[in-house]
Amino acid sequence: MFTNRKQLHIALTSCAIAISTAWAPLSAQGRQARRATVATAPDPAVAIAARVEPARSVLRNLVGRWHVEIRFAGNFDGAPDASGTRVVAALFDDLRVQWTEALDSSRVKSQGMIGFDSRTGGFYSTAVDSTGTGAELLTGTLDMAEPLILFTSPGGAFVLRMVDQDHFTWSPLDRGWRAVLTRER
Repeated sequence: MFTNRKQLHIALTSCAIAISTAWAPLSAQGRQARRATVATAPDPAVAIAARVEPARSVLRNLVGRWHVEIRFAGNFDGAPDASGTRVVAALFDDLRVQWTEALDSSRVKSQGMIGFDSRTGGFYSTAVDSTGTGAELLTGTLDMAEPLILFTSPGGAFVLRMVDQDHFTWSPLDRGWRAVLTRER
């Protein structure tokens, strides 16, 4: 029995040595891989700078005169529930635009601005209309996979989606209504 214990002890010790010897290069590779990952982690300033050009492109495409058609949920093929005109112009530089909007069928007028904060890498939007009681303040993020900005506020969330050079949509996430804007030529 003593021989068996001694052989078992030798076998276990040999296995432990073999495993630790085989494991050492793998664990070293893991440390190297982790170090490489940490070393190549993007600098936040570089990441924000990389978002400036796409933001600039979206805002530049918004500049112009737009025909607005608003449809409430369920109105897919009928006449729009409201329509009007929105005019978007650059404000100070190419990272901010201002807009005014008037509906054809009412006295409701609204205005606001959309901009990109290069310090934070985020969008912001303000809006006020003639029937409202205060300003609407939104913050947004650009989805890099497609040209859309998701805006959020305590009151809800909205999506500005660039369809192409001549169309964009503005709608709440609950899809209660949708505004389709078509560039006027």
